[in-house]
Amino acid sequence: MMRRWRRALAVGLLSAVTLTGVGCSFDKGDGASSSASGDASSSEVKIAGWGGTTWSQNFNLFSPTATAVTPGTAFFYEPLVRLDRTKAGEVLPFLAESWEFNEDGTELTFTLRNDATWSDGEPFTAKDVAFTWQLVIDGKTKAYYPFKEVSAIDDTHVKVVYDEPAFADLVSFAKRQIIPEHVWKDEDPATFTNPEPIGTGPLVLDSFSPQQLTLKMRDDYWGDTSTDVKTVKIMAMSADAAKDALKKGTIDYGTAGWENADEEYVSKDPEHFSYTFYPVGTSDGIVFNTMKAPYDDPAVRRALRDSIDLEAAAKAVNVGYSVPTKAGLDPSVYGDILASGQEAKLDVEAAKKDLADAGWEVVDGNLVKDGQSYTLQYDVYQPYTEWVLTAQILADQWKQNLGLTVGINQLADQPFSQLVESGDYGMMSSSPTQGLQITDIVTHFDSARVGTPGEKNDGNEMFFKNERLDEIGVKLGEFPPGSTDDAFKKLAVEAQEILVEEAPFIATATAGWKAELNSMRWTGWPVQGETTWVPNNTLPADAILTILNLKSS
Repeated sequence: MMRRWRRALAVGLLSAVTLTGVGCSFDKGDGASSSASGDASSSEVKIAGWGGTTWSQNFNLFSPTATAVTPGTAFFYEPLVRLDRTKAGEVLPFLAESWEFNEDGTELTFTLRNDATWSDGEPFTAKDVAFTWQLVIDGKTKAYYPFKEVSAIDDTHVKVVYDEPAFADLVSFAKRQIIPEHVWKDEDPATFTNPEPIGTGPLVLDSFSPQQLTLKMRDDYWGDTSTDVKTVKIMAMSADAAKDALKKGTIDYGTAGWENADEEYVSKDPEHFSYTFYPVGTSDGIVFNTMKAPYDDPAVRRALRDSIDLEAAAKAVNVGYSVPTKAGLDPSVYGDILASGQEAKLDVEAAKKDLADAGWEVVDGNLVKDGQSYTLQYDVYQPYTEWVLTAQILADQWKQNLGLTVGINQLADQPFSQLVESGDYGMMSSSPTQGLQITDIVTHFDSARVGTPGEKNDGNEMFFKNERLDEIGVKLGEFPPGSTDDAFKKLAVEAQEILVEEAPFIATATAGWKAELNSMRWTGWPVQGETTWVPNNTLPADAILTILNLKSS
């Protein structure tokens, strides 16, 4: 027997799509194409690139560094579903038309579109989906999926099987992009560079250089391509160069954090320039390797957390951040399930007491215990300038409040990606509470995802193990996304209390997607709180919908 509320959700969403006439939520506005000339500049969108100032021709989205170093995979490879960015946990169709769980939530079956094709003309089928996910199940990629089996029932139906009820895992399929079996079946996903990507998405690679990607619009895409966009150019540039280009109006779109953006960017042309922060409910911050001294002591982790003023840091960085709870949740999104008394606040005396009670001293800027001295280093992702600035502010506060000297080690994209993959760090910048629902956040700490510090990070980059938190993660998975059930809330609160007490991370700021948008040449950009997608070039479906909904000014 199928659980009817899941089926009803899928059918209801499809009905809403049909009634509004937008074809899988590909809303296109109310006008026909306004591009009247054949001028190439009137049909191309220019995007400030990300992930470095040069790229290698590697579009393997399973590669340890590919999605960070080489942009574009979100335009080529699509997921089965996408998320409504205006409603937490709301799932919408994409390559899948509908889906249904069995009664106990251990089997999930997707019904796929029958009109999608790969960009080389081959049909997209359930065999491609099963092939993609089997690579993950077999451990041939760095990805981790919680289901244990996948099978293609026929060309348009694919089923996954879980060990435990997994209703909440549905939202994660919005990130699980599909690759073509006929291209990848004879390749090793660990080494294949995939230089000529073949995807189901609307854009294909036209030309590549280490400084620029040129993508062109397909004429046989399954979705609505009535957009005026024919070409997308992604240009590699430093953060300063991107800001300069945006201020001059030579770039249409950027996604970097920008301190004082209102003054430095928007004010240059308020009619056309905008800077928007799209909160996602979770957090950016610092993750600790909880298996590496001195970070293996929760007293040290709590002391580092409680001795900083995050409100002051957010104001200084000034990119749109606010301060999450100590458990890493955005109060504006998770208000209904927040544990009480977890507001992040400066408490230097509590930090000092934690250290003293655990036998720690601060000597010459280092942490000392039992005759062993530890020098602290914070590894920071250099391309995110707001993360670097935040790190410098926090280092100053640790020095002032605890007498600790924390070295700030800035790393460019590739060395940082290698560091993440290896787990060879003590404290590192990251997004510690990942996901779009509390269930995602809790299962991110699953003990089964703990790798070997210094050798391999299997997805739980804090190398954090807590048996009770594992149990809560399983139980939360038995509830549908967006649940408000009292039992669900009780579990969510207990999970937050564990995270606050054990402190495997410091949530320094609410996570969000930033975007600099220029409407001089293009209109139809996403609107915060109204549009169901956001302008983020690394999010499957969202990146595509952003481009498909643009109209030439």
